[in-house]
Amino acid sequence: MKFGTDGFRGPVETDITPEFCLKLAHHTGKIILEEGYDSVIIGKDTRVSGYMLESALQAGFISSGINVKLAGPIPTPAVSFLTATYQGQFGVVVSASHNPYCDNGIKFFNRFGRKISEDLEKRIESKFNDKIDPESPEKLGKAFRIDSASGRYIEYCKSTLRGKSDLKGKTILVDAANGANYKITPMLLEELGAKVIRVNCVPDGKNINEKCAVLDQNLFQDYASKYNFDYCAAIDGDGDRLVLSDHEGNIFSGDEILFLLALKNIREGTKGSNKVVGTEMTNSGIGEALKKFDIELLRADVGDKHISRMLVEEDLVLGAESSGHIIQRQYSESGDANIALIQTIVELNESKNTLQKIRSQINYRPSVLKSFPVKNFLVLKNQDFQNCLNGIKAKNNDIRLSVRKSGTERKIRIRIEGDDDNNINKIMHKLENFLV
Repeated sequence: MKFGTDGFRGPVETDITPEFCLKLAHHTGKIILEEGYDSVIIGKDTRVSGYMLESALQAGFISSGINVKLAGPIPTPAVSFLTATYQGQFGVVVSASHNPYCDNGIKFFNRFGRKISEDLEKRIESKFNDKIDPESPEKLGKAFRIDSASGRYIEYCKSTLRGKSDLKGKTILVDAANGANYKITPMLLEELGAKVIRVNCVPDGKNINEKCAVLDQNLFQDYASKYNFDYCAAIDGDGDRLVLSDHEGNIFSGDEILFLLALKNIREGTKGSNKVVGTEMTNSGIGEALKKFDIELLRADVGDKHISRMLVEEDLVLGAESSGHIIQRQYSESGDANIALIQTIVELNESKNTLQKIRSQINYRPSVLKSFPVKNFLVLKNQDFQNCLNGIKAKNNDIRLSVRKSGTERKIRIRIEGDDDNNINKIMHKLENFLV
């Protein structure tokens, strides 16, 4: 197996098996010992398979001579936070994010709380076929449990507001997708003074990401018709992605949160805020809107790890994916739904802004995005398909066309952006004929 856009991910009975996790942890442990790490922190989401895979990872790391600290069910950004605050730590998250419960996955973080480098990924991949060679008994690692992990993380999230604001008088509906944030997000908001309505906050190990708004955004309108709230926050299974709506169910995209927080950083004089990082999926209208405030939009490959790497390379503070991964490096090196949520709501309050006001400053270009399930990705190398793509690009200078394989699912994703709705829909239909 190879690293995808977000670590490893797949069905637990065929891909992300205990055997795979044991071998992955053992060889990773051997490598990171050479890099000066002495222990790992392992967190997980609420999938029933997490207990099984956590045990396999624990055994693999211990066999390599690495100590293990178990944080239990905790969101991905909390593991990022803990690896950056403990000395000599490597971070591991057992999660398949927005995938169904029958899948699981593994993500790695370095000592700075960032996704690991491409070079380290390749070193780990090169060891997959090597046999397991446990250390002698006196060199084996040990295991410990971190009982205070959630509390530490909540306190840190609150500290990013620096006491300048609270959420008193606000009612916020939290749809936690029965995932890793099912306790943490409501507790965080309540400690800041908000009233919280809980939806999908009762995980049973199998209901993660079921009928949740982060995946089915029609639910925002349903919630608005059933409940009275100021904001609705939908968070994915591992807690690093946020989709936000106002009281009417109008949705704030990651692009719009990026725009809002970029203006906040400029107003506050935050170092490294003259540029922000999006991806190939970020609408060009965001770039044009930011340009009016002398902020440049840079584009990374899809995946928050690519955004993170570009932010570090360019010494910048803010990046985001349209889907809702928001990285604010002055607070966290990882996409963090909780920090993005409280920072966004407080900024809306303080700037007396609304979704409609933000959206009125952005002239979106027409775009269409579709995902196509495939048995394999060989169709991307099909000559007829490549000829079709090249012909489209040659005849349509005004469009932005992205065709890529998903790094998390067996799907091909196509996004087309242009000046004419009819034209981009015709182009999508032409490409669709090769995939269905």
